[in-house]
Amino acid sequence: MVYAIISDIHANAAALDAVLSDIARRNPDRRICLGDIVGYCADPLETIAKVKAFDVILMGNHDYAVNDKALIDKFNFHARLAIEWTIEQLPDADKQYLAKLPYTHMEGDSTFVHATPRNPEGWGYILNIDDALDAFNYFETRVAFIGHTHHPVVVTDRGHIITDKKITFKENTRYLVNIGSVGQPRDGNPKACYVLYDSDEQTMEYVRVKYSIETTQARMVKAKFQPFLIHRLSEGR
Repeated sequence: MVYAIISDIHANAAALDAVLSDIARRNPDRRICLGDIVGYCADPLETIAKVKAFDVILMGNHDYAVNDKALIDKFNFHARLAIEWTIEQLPDADKQYLAKLPYTHMEGDSTFVHATPRNPEGWGYILNIDDALDAFNYFETRVAFIGHTHHPVVVTDRGHIITDKKITFKENTRYLVNIGSVGQPRDGNPKACYVLYDSDEQTMEYVRVKYSIETTQARMVKAKFQPFLIHRLSEGR
């Protein structure tokens, strides 16, 4: 079974279109989205509509915030302004759709969650090796796929950090995989990022896709987004 796994689209329709085109060319068996469909960029209607075709769509914290002011109050300045703008754009049907998304999904040898297996509804961050190793206590499958931090990286249950583009999973080893971000990469590479996982061959590959960043930035300028959010896309940060 070949899975295409995406996360953190953040209302960047140009990036999502490029990724969807690449996924269609590869024709995987299953398509899974780990959440944060909205927030930060200016195309929430388009990204919600296109992600609905996926086999599994999970809840991200920005998706949750659309219907929860208490969480918005915890966002940083730029994230808060972006999600408040997003709420004004969304019809009630889309808000209700986001509110009903599940937090986790288990399938085969894999767990899928937006933030962390430890407390999917708490939106905690896995930021270091200690956080990663702790996360293994909260899922039983061989591999867990997460997003949330926008940094593609793989950590094993033995504390090894792997940043290779393509990985073959070893026997008797468990893996925590951050799949990076489609719409707002933060690893210094502005290209959209997603993962292909072959559960039969036990291989996983990071796929980077070039898209028209200028198109996204122009839409954000038109919507009067903060310059910081606009400029960071070009820098992958």
